Amino acid sequence: MPKEINEARKKQNMINFIHATQQLMETEGIDNVSIRKIGTKTNFHNSTIYLYFEDLDQLVMLASVKYFTEYSHALMLHGQKYTPPNENFIDIWSLFIDATLKKPKIFYNFFFGAKSDHLRDFLIRYYEIFPEERHLLPEALETMYYGDNITYRCLEPLRSLVEAENFVQKENLTLINEIIVSFFKYKLEQKCHDLTLDNLQIKQEILNAICHVTGILPVS
Repeated sequence: MPKEINEARKKQNMINFIHATQQLMETEGIDNVSIRKIGTKTNFHNSTIYLYFEDLDQLVMLASVKYFTEYSHALMLHGQKYTPPNENFIDIWSLFIDATLKKPKIFYNFFFGAKSDHLRDFLIRYYEIFPEERHLLPEALETMYYGDNITYRCLEPLRSLVEAENFVQKENLTLINEIIVSFFKYKLEQKCHDLTLDNLQIKQEILNAICHVTGILPVS
């Protein structure tokens, strides 16, 4: 078999596994996805899946990147306009919160799960497989978007506030970032435990906390 055909078949199998995982995440929930169910859905033996992915966690992480599409598109559009640093920072967080609250369990696993320190690897690999889903972002947003973990991702836009009029300084940058990430994690956990909680209220609570610790005027 020619090498190019073999590689094309490998890629198609990988796409099939990722799509099957996404379908199971939608129909049965991320907690109920298993290698056995993916194998059944794709008509492959379980062991074959391990030839493509080291474990279920890796496959779920890759499948989760699909849910960034709307968010990354919104970021691309946001990057095409200029807003002052404080407003820009809140806008970026607002887009992020909107995305995560729509699929809280999926995003919680992505940003705080077992493999959440290697986010850049998963994003790059996914867009190699599905290049049509990738949106081109301005350099500053691209650096944030492809951060290795949520702490780094959140630190990048926070740096832009150091020269603006607020509480953020080089000396407290890390502390403020840790407080913001911790509070966001706490509120996302609440949503995961009770999906009936109002997204707009949670979003406002997170933004109010961010404004409080950064010294940015509260969001109305």
